[in-house]
Amino acid sequence: MSFTGICRIPGKTGVFHVTFEKGVLTRLEPAAEQPGAAELWLTAGLFDIQVNGMLGHNLSDEELTSEKVVEIEKALEQHGVSRWCPTVTTQDPKIVERNLALIGSVIESGAAPNIHCIHLEGHYISAEDGYRGVHMARYVRDPDLSEFDRWQQKARGHIGLFSLAPERKGAAEFIAGLRVRGVRVALVHHNADHQTVQKAAAAGADLSSHLVNGCAPLINRQHNVIWSQLSLDELWASFIADGYHIPDYTLCAVIKAKGLERSILVSDLAHLSGLPDGEYDKMDRTVVLKDGGLWVKGEGTNLLSGAVKTLEQGCAYLVTRAGFSLEQALVLASLNPARYFGIEGEFQLFPGRKGPLVAFGLERQELKVMEICK
Repeated sequence: MSFTGICRIPGKTGVFHVTFEKGVLTRLEPAAEQPGAAELWLTAGLFDIQVNGMLGHNLSDEELTSEKVVEIEKALEQHGVSRWCPTVTTQDPKIVERNLALIGSVIESGAAPNIHCIHLEGHYISAEDGYRGVHMARYVRDPDLSEFDRWQQKARGHIGLFSLAPERKGAAEFIAGLRVRGVRVALVHHNADHQTVQKAAAAGADLSSHLVNGCAPLINRQHNVIWSQLSLDELWASFIADGYHIPDYTLCAVIKAKGLERSILVSDLAHLSGLPDGEYDKMDRTVVLKDGGLWVKGEGTNLLSGAVKTLEQGCAYLVTRAGFSLEQALVLASLNPARYFGIEGEFQLFPGRKGPLVAFGLERQELKVMEICK
């Protein structure tokens, strides 16, 4: 397709004349400001590093098929996501092996070219209620490098991020082992003290997955996993901006504390995203999908069961409710995850760059995909 217009670009100063034709960005030149004109923001697309499923397709379910993985990718594209990490969560090890092999084969076939790597979240997390979240307790255990090696073999080497609890027995050695194997490591669903968090960071952990969540509702006001992880500059942090997981004022505070340069927006999409409101069965529970939120029935928003708002909706929430600019939100949802994984160059725009590119516009407090240029 062809596209010509005047756009802003996250990370670049000013506005630009842009032309995209025959799959290539052929023109990118500075333009004069146009006061009052509707603003388009041209990007390389969003990068969601935590997607558990969508459209009823659960990436951790034994009914997962290659076709369902491709359907998720196509649906994400319509929401402006050009890169993503399918996330497999705590489950029967046999199902984990099956699904890793399936996703690995999809990646190898080229059927889902937007997948960056597989993200494993859970398995080796806290068994404590509250910190464990809705992960199934019967499958929670200590980390095992030999098990990981089997999983990586099944995944054909495509596991690139692993989120776990640093207080599990052998966690520091496991983290170091993963870094030697070229896998990034995040901390999640844990109740570690500050010294243990520091030890995990020293071993190679460099991200806090969906920080502020995966945590008990009542914690010590001074000594807790949130302050601990915010205090360490070597840790990046990802945040869910759906209006349910973190209140707007808290989201504003924790992103400012961690710093815009080390913060990442994620969706944490559950497989029920994209389905009508109602009650559904999920992992031995009944969950309620309503008004853009998802929680365990009878628990209200005290026990969330993943998120259903897509990443561009998180960007809009950050702008309209938490006080950040649209440029800042787009950086947190595109350039920053790319920087984290060391592929920032793939998200830079310049003449001669091939698509896909995505143009966004903010309308009535919603971030809209205006153009998808391929």
